[in-house]
Amino acid sequence: MKPLVIFDLDGVLLDSEPIYMEMNRKFFKELGAKVTPEEEQTFVGISATKMWEYIKQKNGLRNSVEELKAMERDLKFKTLDEKKLVPTQGVEDLLNRLKSENATLAIASSSIKNNIDLILQKLNLVSFFDLVVSGEEVPKGKPEPDIFLKVSNHFSRQPQDCVVIEDSTNGVLAAKAAGMVCLAYYNPHSGKQDLSKADLIFDCFDDPKLAQRLGLR
Repeated sequence: MKPLVIFDLDGVLLDSEPIYMEMNRKFFKELGAKVTPEEEQTFVGISATKMWEYIKQKNGLRNSVEELKAMERDLKFKTLDEKKLVPTQGVEDLLNRLKSENATLAIASSSIKNNIDLILQKLNLVSFFDLVVSGEEVPKGKPEPDIFLKVSNHFSRQPQDCVVIEDSTNGVLAAKAAGMVCLAYYNPHSGKQDLSKADLIFDCFDDPKLAQRLGLR
């Protein structure tokens, strides 16, 4: 049986973290919130709720967490819509190889569905994926395993038969908590992410070790 391969979106299919960090730094400044570069790294791959709960509490912001999430959500969609987006180098070739071998492909992203759909359309990658699950659809976000287990349950697959491709500490922890194989993409733009719990760390999508772990010829 071919593995079910579950991709994270931000930082994996799209090198998006520099876009989001620049956007959020301006937004934090407008809110009067102080966020250090070290704190920014911990936000990669985490749910918006957790991020804004932390920032609100630390800075005593008047807006509710839901209001802050809505403001960021609108800003992120506008930012993505205005930018030219291209897939991470080598990703499209890997997706083509997986599809040619009849692999089942899914996305499990902490982002909201509207942003995921917009990114996939702009990257022209929609047709590759059999399922897309967003952070809105699970009770607990990464590093909890909920989002990955929702994908495996959808396809009636055992967690040990699933392979996750992630780029963040929170994503790797979530995949391993789900009992899945995790292949971690080292993306320097995603900041100082601890990927040590992953089963393999790679830095380019044409790495032969990656193809081998995915069972590609």
